[in-house]
Amino acid sequence: MAEQLERVTAALELREPDRVPTLDVMEEYANIYKVLGKKPTPLGFLVTNRYASAVFDRAMPLLNRVGFMDSEMDRFSYDRTAAAVKMGYDAAWVMHVPIWRFRDSRIAEDIYGHYYDIVVDEHGNIATPVYRGGLISSPADWKAWDKRAILRLPEKANRTYAKIQKDFGGRIAIFASFLYGLFENTWQPLGFERFAVAVRKEKEFIRRVIKFYEDHYCLMIEAWADAGVPGAVYSDDMAYRSGPMLNPRVMDELYGDALRHITETAHSLGMKIVVHTDGMVYPLLPWFADCGFDGVHSLEPTAGVELARVKEMVGDRLCLLGNLDITHILVDAARGEVFEAVRDSILQAGRGGGYILAPTNSHPAMDVEHLRWMLEAVEEYGRYPLAEDG
Repeated sequence: MAEQLERVTAALELREPDRVPTLDVMEEYANIYKVLGKKPTPLGFLVTNRYASAVFDRAMPLLNRVGFMDSEMDRFSYDRTAAAVKMGYDAAWVMHVPIWRFRDSRIAEDIYGHYYDIVVDEHGNIATPVYRGGLISSPADWKAWDKRAILRLPEKANRTYAKIQKDFGGRIAIFASFLYGLFENTWQPLGFERFAVAVRKEKEFIRRVIKFYEDHYCLMIEAWADAGVPGAVYSDDMAYRSGPMLNPRVMDELYGDALRHITETAHSLGMKIVVHTDGMVYPLLPWFADCGFDGVHSLEPTAGVELARVKEMVGDRLCLLGNLDITHILVDAARGEVFEAVRDSILQAGRGGGYILAPTNSHPAMDVEHLRWMLEAVEEYGRYPLAEDG
């Protein structure tokens, strides 16, 4: 077992490794290719230039038919893992999401029934599409929805992660992931207002959708395990900055059994599984532990989440991941501020093990040099036994 995987496994099992592990969450083209020393072709002109977009629109049916976006996602997932290895992380959260189809140069749809605005980042790259609404409004729509592309995802995931694991698994712990989790995939295709009505008046419809995605998620885990990947990130944003999007009691009633099935499936295959959600998560933390997750990410400081409090609440049940600020510390802070933030996080959450340091999320404003400082600071402050305060 590579030292990186040993380090990460120890933290997830709430033991002290030799050093606080690090997790890469970067999903931004510009930074990934900066790390790799490559110059990506900025495809944003296909959206912003009216002549190019007209050609793009005409070519769209063919591009969707030949799986252009699927191939791009395969390449991107591989390259972002290579960048994490080159940076020197212990683990990488590797998204593989061959789910989008372009309607035209302005609008994208996905295989689940979401639609999005296509956006271009400041570097001219086509960025992650921005969710705008849903395409499913009734049980009849759900029944009629073409699910063949969803059912092909496990095969695509197995093929992609098998190559990534073969080429990089000896140097980094790979955590497989895809979009979306059960909560997002039940409310977003409907829109939240329609979802709220369905939860009250059409609960059997909602339960049927949840069951479909529960079984599908377990198939994805089987595909990842068969590829040799040691871990998974269950990504499912369930909270605003003000608190959970649904009452935790309702969350458990609707999703608790399904999430327990998902974590049990991962554990039965020898995998670790971490839950990711942004927002104010204090009310959800005990539930995450009850559902069987090994750890929780992102523990967002800009939502008021304090590592020391989370450690006190669930540090004996969940490994804590994240909490490093992506609005200032990893964007435009001085080197000394980055080192201080890393040191503070380690002192708050690293005692006794059970902490993996990571940014709270991926963001195009994060600076590669700041991420290097973060990794340097972990080497300085993260060796066990940890230095005393002061």
